[in-house]
Amino acid sequence: MRRRGQRGQVLSVWVAAAMPAFILAVGLGVDLSGHTVAEQAAREVAAQAARTGAQQVVLTSDGASLDRTAARRAAATQAESVGYSATVAVAGNEVTVEVRGSYTTVLLGLIGVHELTVEGSGSARAVRVVDGAES
Repeated sequence: MRRRGQRGQVLSVWVAAAMPAFILAVGLGVDLSGHTVAEQAAREVAAQAARTGAQQVVLTSDGASLDRTAARRAAATQAESVGYSATVAVAGNEVTVEVRGSYTTVLLGLIGVHELTVEGSGSARAVRVVDGAES
């Protein structure tokens, strides 16, 4: 013979067993989408830092040319001012910036994942334009 209220107990056990999986699924959704947004932001910061570096020109008797030292310094400063570590490479007239940072998780901290690495890269080229045409 069944006692009264057993059905409610079975439902409670099921909910208690399923709740951690549900929280993990929601946590993955929230934090992985947040991580994706943070990766996009890192790419934008790297591209902007590269553009800043490519604008560092010096005038010489041959015309304007990229100041390689100033380009490295300006690009790194730009990226670091918003909280990323940056690696800057200058080759010819092209400035390439790679940034690295972290995304602090919202829900995955409950299972011990507190940060996810964020990386991005961007490049820009300094060009000389005369009368609307690259020279």
